[in-house]
Amino acid sequence: MRYFLLSAILVAALAVTACEQDSNVNDPMSSTDQSTLLRAVNNLDLSSEQLAQLDEMYYLEEDLAGLLDPTQLSSFNTLIDGTGMSFQGPRDRGRMGFDLGAMMHLRLIIKANPDLDEQTREAMLALIKESNARRLQLIIDYKDDPETLRAKLKEEHDALIAAMNALLSEEQLANVETLKEELKQLREERRALWNAQRIELMVQFYTQKLGLTEEQADQLRQILTNQYEKIAELREENEGDPEALRAALEQLLKDTNDAIVLILTPEQLEIWENMRKLPLRWRPGHHGGRR
Repeated sequence: MRYFLLSAILVAALAVTACEQDSNVNDPMSSTDQSTLLRAVNNLDLSSEQLAQLDEMYYLEEDLAGLLDPTQLSSFNTLIDGTGMSFQGPRDRGRMGFDLGAMMHLRLIIKANPDLDEQTREAMLALIKESNARRLQLIIDYKDDPETLRAKLKEEHDALIAAMNALLSEEQLANVETLKEELKQLREERRALWNAQRIELMVQFYTQKLGLTEEQADQLRQILTNQYEKIAELREENEGDPEALRAALEQLLKDTNDAIVLILTPEQLEIWENMRKLPLRWRPGHHGGRR
């Protein structure tokens, strides 16, 4: 299997704008039943390393096939489809409508408390599904007011996390906080290694696809290095505020794309612009990089 990272640099900044497909966003919730979703949650049994990377790779629109095994990736896609709205729409709405932070929190809860009963897991899934529907409605209502929208989405996320935590005992909550601290430390320890590997894969891929010279490859490597160094700063600045982090990453993606455009020839730029359109085709119904 070929693992190509469809990186953040393929994607321009995501904007909350009106779209011709507005009529589709009111489609009913996915018919995926609760038992199927519960199996997907159980099958999405992530290691600490995967938990430390998943949210960052998802927001940067990298190919998750390089991080998750086929069973995990299938389960992840099932959870997105089954707890979000079923609609054809712009990529930004799909990503904002799905609260990845809440799903990651659920995985942390289960990993920190492996004996958590099925009834509680099902109740948390139901909370996530209901919240995702409200999030999408907020996106529709405030599509012309991004600042208010981000604030409303943060309020919804915080309320959801509070509702999920209310289903846990004090001991279970303490277990989650301990795991979160371990993951934070792990992320810092592994960041340099992970980033170097991801950057080299992307440089090799785009050197082949765009016909980059050695000088251009070096320039691209430096641009990507700067991007990943900035990500660490943004995480620290926006800790505890997933919507602010998402917005900051969107701007970073735009800045990265603008920097890459400047090093390309007109012929390479044409190929680059065509490649940037790829996520618009593969992401709907194929979340996380399935093709």
